[in-house]
Amino acid sequence: MSTICALCLVERLRFSVESGLVRGKLGTAMSKLDHKAQKPFDVQDILESLQHGTPQQLADIYSEAHPGDIELAFERMTEDERLHVLQSLPEDVLVEWSDYLTPGELDLFIHTIAEPKQKELLDSLSDDELVDFLQEVEDEAEQSAYIGLLDESKRLVSEELLRYPEESAGGRMTTMMAAVHEGITVKDALDELREVIEEAELLSRIYVVDSVDRLIGRIRLRDLAFAKWQTPITEIMVPDALSIDANADQEEAAKMISRYDLMALPVVDDSNRLLGVITHDDAMEILEEESTEDIERQSGIGGDRGDLAYLQTSVVAHFRRRVGWVLVLAFLALLSGWVLVEYEEIMKKFYILALYLPMVVAAGGNTGAQSATMVIRSMALGELGPRQFGRVIWKELRIGSLLGLLIGVCVGLQVHFLLPGSLFGEASLLHTALVVGIALTAQICTSTLIGAALPLLARLARLDPAVVASPAITTIVDVTGCVIYFTLARVLLG
Repeated sequence: MSTICALCLVERLRFSVESGLVRGKLGTAMSKLDHKAQKPFDVQDILESLQHGTPQQLADIYSEAHPGDIELAFERMTEDERLHVLQSLPEDVLVEWSDYLTPGELDLFIHTIAEPKQKELLDSLSDDELVDFLQEVEDEAEQSAYIGLLDESKRLVSEELLRYPEESAGGRMTTMMAAVHEGITVKDALDELREVIEEAELLSRIYVVDSVDRLIGRIRLRDLAFAKWQTPITEIMVPDALSIDANADQEEAAKMISRYDLMALPVVDDSNRLLGVITHDDAMEILEEESTEDIERQSGIGGDRGDLAYLQTSVVAHFRRRVGWVLVLAFLALLSGWVLVEYEEIMKKFYILALYLPMVVAAGGNTGAQSATMVIRSMALGELGPRQFGRVIWKELRIGSLLGLLIGVCVGLQVHFLLPGSLFGEASLLHTALVVGIALTAQICTSTLIGAALPLLARLARLDPAVVASPAITTIVDVTGCVIYFTLARVLLG
């Protein structure tokens, strides 16, 4: 997902919170803290206080700093430091902070407290945050034990949500929503909403369902507030078909929230029965996770990142995620060495070529990576698909040609006019300039095409474009650059 989309969602969420419309993770926490004078703090100051402060200083930080700033400071601490802080916090403070702790941090801390406090902590979590935590617990027996601590209603909701994959819309939804049935009046609807006002995460959008809970429309709270009490719900209801299947991917849900400017997206089952909603704060988390995953895949980093920040992830975990592609690409790079061996005689005879070989290879890697990044990003945003293959290739061919001509001419002129002739040995100054200039032009043009084609071909083969394309591009263009460079040298100099 794009940074622009993420910023748009952030702005919408901020507006919603300030308007008192969203009562999700941020809204709930802010309502708890309204009586305190929360204010922005420098994260580094908070970090130093958390690392070296006394329990009283920690309590002062709690009373003055916003939990969002404290959460950011937590990400910069080691596992032992975080555990020390969590153990030093008053238990009522910990409960209020629970929605700001990642599932990994909750899993780390919950082992250190007694069972009654475990129950209190788990009960304080919203249903979607609770399910995120339970999904983080790998031991099934331990997970069952935590579920057994829950109240019956919360246990049933958790077991229902755990049926869905972690990265599906159902796995990210919350059931704490406002819904009314058709066939009632505005007064009846308001009476029903008063009963769920403390539980619903979102009241700005109220969903209308039929007798078997199938989604048929939505109502704005302000329409209820200003309509006559005896007005039937169906007269002010907006028929709305926008929803997402519970088994759909979470990224598609976030895209729909951005695309259709939604405050929340209803989640339904195969029969269109309303199961829950995905709110703005959920969508922002999804966007952050998916963007991080795409960036890491483009860099050849595999595996699941989890909920831990960089400093909280162990060296062994980082090693496991990086070693795969690094090892594969190291062996693929031997192809470049093989090309150099094949053209060894040319290198010995015209040693000046070694001066510009890194430039030719690097130019191809840079432009190929640029092209791949543009195409992968456009595909992620839904702007491109395999059917646009021809148009993409034609566009990148023109872009690569312009870039290659510009850089090739500039470097060729530099070779011809700025370098002393004594460096060229048996080579002709003009011919060497032509070799370097033409090789750069061809390499940049070729690399641009390869960078654009690989992601599209990966999508056609039903593979992840980011995983397949980006890590392989550098190695491929290294080989093509050597072949182009030395082939031209053999033709023009030999």
